[in-house]
Amino acid sequence: MSDGAKVLRPYVLRQWRALAGASAGTAVLALAELAKPWPIALIVDHVIADREAPFTPDLTLLLGIGAMILAIAVAESASTYFTGLWLQSAGERIAHQLRVAIYDHLQRLSLAYHQRTPKGDLLTRVTEDVNDMGELFSDTLGEMLQSALLAVGMTVVLLVIDPVLALLSLVTAPLLVIISFVFRRKVRDRARRQRRHEGDLASIANEALSAMTVVKAFGAERQEADRVRTRSEQRMGVGVEVARLQARFDGTVGVIRAMATALVTVVGVFRVAKGELSVGDLIIFVSYTRKASSPMRSFAREAAKLTAALARADRIAEVLTEDDVIEDRPHAYHGGRARGEIELEDVSFRYAHERPALQDVSIKLHAGQRLALTGASGAGKSTLAALVARFYDPTSGRVLIDGRDARDCAQAWLRDQIAVVLQDTVLFTGTVRENIAYGADAPDEAVVDAAKAAAAHDFIQRLPDGYDTRLGPQGTGLSGGQRQRLGIARTLLRDPPIIILDEPTTALDQDAENQVMDGLDRLMRGRTCILITHSARLASTADQILELDHGRITEATTHG
Repeated sequence: MSDGAKVLRPYVLRQWRALAGASAGTAVLALAELAKPWPIALIVDHVIADREAPFTPDLTLLLGIGAMILAIAVAESASTYFTGLWLQSAGERIAHQLRVAIYDHLQRLSLAYHQRTPKGDLLTRVTEDVNDMGELFSDTLGEMLQSALLAVGMTVVLLVIDPVLALLSLVTAPLLVIISFVFRRKVRDRARRQRRHEGDLASIANEALSAMTVVKAFGAERQEADRVRTRSEQRMGVGVEVARLQARFDGTVGVIRAMATALVTVVGVFRVAKGELSVGDLIIFVSYTRKASSPMRSFAREAAKLTAALARADRIAEVLTEDDVIEDRPHAYHGGRARGEIELEDVSFRYAHERPALQDVSIKLHAGQRLALTGASGAGKSTLAALVARFYDPTSGRVLIDGRDARDCAQAWLRDQIAVVLQDTVLFTGTVRENIAYGADAPDEAVVDAAKAAAAHDFIQRLPDGYDTRLGPQGTGLSGGQRQRLGIARTLLRDPPIIILDEPTTALDQDAENQVMDGLDRLMRGRTCILITHSARLASTADQILELDHGRITEATTHG
């Protein structure tokens, strides 16, 4: 069983009632399809028979045949309704549960995983791949089951009517099985390539659309369009290959089944002439043999879709089985508010397959102290702060919070104690109020108080709907300074004892920096702060200044 099938199994089992009902309905549909030629056969053999026109047909028999035709139609319609409803409902539930499960798991995966995995590819897995799983049940499986039941039913009926002619009609079956197997294998390989191309395409488009300002500033619209066009052409090429395979398969199956139909028709006429088969039975034989290509072709086509869907299921399984998770240790600490003491003991860290980002770093901060980290880009400043926040665990050494190893603390507790203000505050689609209260359950009064403390209240009041003004993605329409002040307000609302400020005033003009500094001063007051900055003004507020270079402390300065 493939990884994708293993992942799907528990979700399928939860919908067993709907799927069982759909299976019963599919069986009725197959029986109705099998029954369709029989009224004509009965008319030929028992109503018309050898009579010559004009003659008076048996009215009772005709009414019975008419009732049979109506019963077949009613059974087919009712079964189609209920089977479609149950399969569609089961598919929607399975897709919903898978989507929630994969998104929840993505939230648990480490920051390292998200930094090395293209966002467009993850979005494709959460949306398109999961949607395909729902369509697998609503469209593919029901059609496959009906085709299989129809093929088996036709074979059984033909064997009962005339075993010799039935076996003759099955002469081409082994060849069809071989062709179907080869077809499925080729489709599976192309389906996997197709999904890889789609993931690459989504990643490239997401990257460019997220940085449209840079694209336009460098006049790179044509370059980005070409990148997407190239990936799209690759995806299209694989799609055309699949379409060509499908057309070749359909044509081949049609010709082979036509040969079987011709053979059955010719031999069947000879058997009718010898009195070994009735005309009505021959009609059933020819009808079934002709129709046999339809369920065979349908089954192979849907099996190809199933194969492609399982390739998508494998992609979902890759995420759900990913174990790059920072786990809480058993009985992890989850106490009250931290004092704010931070200590690093001989801490070293390296990213996967890269040179060390930190080497043997030791520092100590008492509660309420401020530490400024300076140095060139790539010196290890953000890595050190990320270790304090436990976005990563050190390769060696220890990070201590209030004298306790951070790995012995519950991550939920650490998130309550440590807040991060980034260089460019991330805002989400929603109101100003919702963005300030992000991750916290706070009353409106507390939101306003936090905004006032962050020097954000005045500009919020000037917005069209004040705190209820809806912001676009990334806070479209706000200046950098305004976004930073909202980020400071968000952090003030949480009231953490430890603050990490990652270049909070970079790229701001003097006026914006002055306004942000007012909010930062209130934010840092009485809290332990780690400042990552190139700003001499901000660094001068620190009790200690450490300069890093290639992951090592090269200079340490103490104020006061």
